[in-house]
Amino acid sequence: MAYNWLAALGMVRRLLREALWAPALIVLAALALGGLPRAPDWWWLVHGVGGAALAYCYLRAIAIAGPRLGALRPAAAYLLAFALSCSTALGWEIGEFIVDQFAGTTLQQGNYDTMSDLILGIAGAAAYLAAQAIRGSRGAS
Repeated sequence: MAYNWLAALGMVRRLLREALWAPALIVLAALALGGLPRAPDWWWLVHGVGGAALAYCYLRAIAIAGPRLGALRPAAAYLLAFALSCSTALGWEIGEFIVDQFAGTTLQQGNYDTMSDLILGIAGAAAYLAAQAIRGSRGAS
């Protein structure tokens, strides 16, 4: 059976249009805040909303890929979106660590900074997914 590249391209377009905008918007907001002369101390909010944006992105991507790859039960979709959100937050912090080591920057100001970033990102993802699960269960009944 031949692979249908046009269908895959359509799925990628949908991902860009319907899912990837959320984390991209958070990155742009973080860059804008970081560029201010005296950036407000809103990094806790950026990390929490960033975790929620990742969870939204992954949950939407799972729904978009469902018809092509096979639909998941709702609990599995939430669990997968949460695991991917946590993995992305961890990957981001690892990337900051690598940049600090090789470029001599101070993106990470210590263990407290790194752990609070991870905790806030995970909390944002969990809060978004919990709200979606509650909203979905109310709509089903």
